[in-house]
Amino acid sequence: MILGLVSFCATAQHNIPTSSSAASFFMEGNMSEANSQYGALLSIEPAQLDFQYYYAVTCTADSTLREEGIQRLIALEGEMESEGERLFFLALAYQHNEDFKQATKVFDRAIANSDKNSEWLKEAEFRLVQCDALQDLAPPTISISYSSKDEVELGDFFRSISTEGSPFRITLVPTVLRSKLDKKRGWVSPVVYNPESDVIYFCSYGNKGSTGLDIYMSKINPDGSLSESQRLPDSVNSAADDMNPVYHKETESIIFASDRASSLGGFDLFSAKIISPNEKYGSPERLPRAWNTSSNEYFLFPESHTLADGNLSGGWLVSDRSGHFSSAVLYRSHAVSNAKLEPVEEEQQEDSVEVAPIAIHSTHDVPEIKEDMETVNVIVAQEKPVHEPVLEQVDEPANVPVQVPAQTSELAIQVGVFTSLPDVGFLPKNTEIIVKTLPNGLIKVFVGPFVNEEERSKAKVELIAYGLEDVFNATVIQTEGKEKEIQKTHLVALEGIHPTDQLPGIWYAVQIGAFSGEPSQPMLTMTQGNLFYEVLSDGLKRWYTEASRSVDQTLEMLPILIQRGARTDAFVVQLEDGKRIKIMAMNSVARERDYAQPTETQVAVASVAFYRVRIASFANSIPAIEAAALLHLGTLVTVRSIEIAGEKVYFTSKLPLEEAERAYDLAVLEGFENAQIEKYNE
Repeated sequence: MILGLVSFCATAQHNIPTSSSAASFFMEGNMSEANSQYGALLSIEPAQLDFQYYYAVTCTADSTLREEGIQRLIALEGEMESEGERLFFLALAYQHNEDFKQATKVFDRAIANSDKNSEWLKEAEFRLVQCDALQDLAPPTISISYSSKDEVELGDFFRSISTEGSPFRITLVPTVLRSKLDKKRGWVSPVVYNPESDVIYFCSYGNKGSTGLDIYMSKINPDGSLSESQRLPDSVNSAADDMNPVYHKETESIIFASDRASSLGGFDLFSAKIISPNEKYGSPERLPRAWNTSSNEYFLFPESHTLADGNLSGGWLVSDRSGHFSSAVLYRSHAVSNAKLEPVEEEQQEDSVEVAPIAIHSTHDVPEIKEDMETVNVIVAQEKPVHEPVLEQVDEPANVPVQVPAQTSELAIQVGVFTSLPDVGFLPKNTEIIVKTLPNGLIKVFVGPFVNEEERSKAKVELIAYGLEDVFNATVIQTEGKEKEIQKTHLVALEGIHPTDQLPGIWYAVQIGAFSGEPSQPMLTMTQGNLFYEVLSDGLKRWYTEASRSVDQTLEMLPILIQRGARTDAFVVQLEDGKRIKIMAMNSVARERDYAQPTETQVAVASVAFYRVRIASFANSIPAIEAAALLHLGTLVTVRSIEIAGEKVYFTSKLPLEEAERAYDLAVLEGFENAQIEKYNE
């Protein structure tokens, strides 16, 4: 599955989806593309049972679509011949939602309805044991918030972690410590190295690989050489995969990831205490609930200090808990002990201020608060609590007068004083605020209003859990008879040439090139002078045009731009806060309703010759997670695997010649000297 999620797969970028191509993506584990293709097929044949089923299953593979997938699978009860398989995927979705009680019941039913040769049966039995043991899972002892979230590749996530300010460095395991099996399977372990220590920890398959990946250690000799690698005892390692170890000095323990039976599902983070210098270790314990979810937690690079109760205070976390179709995300995480969440006695005097509400709207996404807090948009309180933002697409900001109620006192919480109107992204989403401008020009920001003391007390607990400390109760008096202007969110792109950081939130645009320097006159003419650029490195920029909040509108402009003279490999992307996060469609693919009638542009593009790069082949098939670690060729290359004469052969997806040449250069740079470019034959 991980291979299929490296980036947008180009195989179906300009072909009409077929049931065979959708099934192929499904079998490869590329749930994102399978979901897209089954969705397109379902729009053409909504009564087709297979399309309904596989679309539902692919929905359960994405956190934002999972509830829809569950409802669709429930609706198909009794309709499918493979009832046991339907129940298995339904139970799996419940487990991902951490509804362990319901998952246990449905796994039981799935197993009872299974064929003994069912491919999923062994996994169902394994997960049934997991879910059954989690029925009375204790509540979290800490809460986690995030100050940044970035998608990463599992093969090189460590390159994105900043170790400045710490003695640690993250690198790859020295070649001398890799076993023959590691080299055969292409496995290279990341290592968190402390120059002050004489021991390094890493993960390896060892010589046989009978217990998957295990945690190993090696001592650094006085002359700088490394001792022979030594597998940690069974008190630490398991029959499952154990990987990505980090030694944490403050707790004198090794933190690592494992998909053993005692995890909540997939990989969880565990900690094993080092009892003595003679390589004696305590039994691993799962890190507190907030660090682990039923999704995969692959790695934690902890901060050096700890909370007062001994829990980890934060660090760099790699997990797919909110990634698009299980893609890995690197979180800059911060922990707060739940001991701080006890209601505070209301002894302090409340601050009473006179204020009229000013409505603003933050288009910046902010991190999740904690596991069980929902996140929507930040909204400013008007005369009544507002629960959903109203966004209208307008050419210019509109000023709407709002009458403020006469002399009403509102319960609120003061959260800060600022010299200028702040970006309210520092608050949890779905938060209502009131803004007060003082005579000296300072600006006070309040959360509220609240209907009663109980609601305000609960909100204060959540704010403290989010990491806000300087908060206190206030009574806000709203004055009578003043009209305030509410400026609606500007949802159309600016004209001219601008950096993409002027596109906060989610936008869609057409990428028309990536180069250093300035755009040419033909490009300016073709785009009518409306361009955005995303700065990468060494002066390289990605160039976009036709930025819009509407993906449909941007898709409609793609073939028009190509007709104006844009490159035929232009494509639609999704931007989040000015950064490209996903490729939506390429080569002027029409929207789903147009699949039956390809346009002239589509036909012309389809006739262009395509190529692919043969990267490597292996005599034995290796798991997707290992292949992903091996083939870390960057997000510009989609890697696919094909079984040929008993060998697993890895290719890029089909590309224009220029892109194939770039992919070839990248493959050679990464050490695949036998890579070669082949013409793609449909």
